[in-house]
Amino acid sequence: MRKLLLICLLLLPVLLYGKQKHKKHQEENTAAYPHVQIGNITSWYTSRDSILANPTLTTDSVGCRVSGFTVSLQAPGQPFFGPLYSNTWEMTEVQKSKIKEWNFKDATIYIQDIHLNCHEKDAVANPFSVKFDH
Repeated sequence: MRKLLLICLLLLPVLLYGKQKHKKHQEENTAAYPHVQIGNITSWYTSRDSILANPTLTTDSVGCRVSGFTVSLQAPGQPFFGPLYSNTWEMTEVQKSKIKEWNFKDATIYIQDIHLNCHEKDAVANPFSVKFDH
C-alpha cells in the first residue's frame, strides 16, 4: 500500500504538467472566429431594402477583410435556393437580383463558406443567417 501511495505521489507532478500542457494546447486552437455581418445589420431580422442598401460583408477583426462567401435563400413552403458564390466582400449582381425577386414573407438569407484574408493569411468565419421581409 505504501509503495502505491509513493508511486502516486511521484507521478502527480507529471500528470499535472501533462494536463496543463493539454489545456494550453486547447486554448491556442480555440481562437474566436472573426465576426462578419451584412453591411451595418446587427439584428437577426431586417428588411430586404436594408440588405440591398449596403450589400457588402464586413468584419470587426482588424486587419481582416472578407474574400469570398456564398448566399442561399429559403422561405416557408419554398425550396432551398443556392448557393450563389461571390469572390469578394460584395454581393454579386446575381445575388442581389435574386434577393430582390425573392418576394416571400419571412425569407431567410444564409451566408456561408465565408473566407477572409487576415494579415495576408487565409481565415474563415462562422456562417450566419438573417431573416428578412419585403
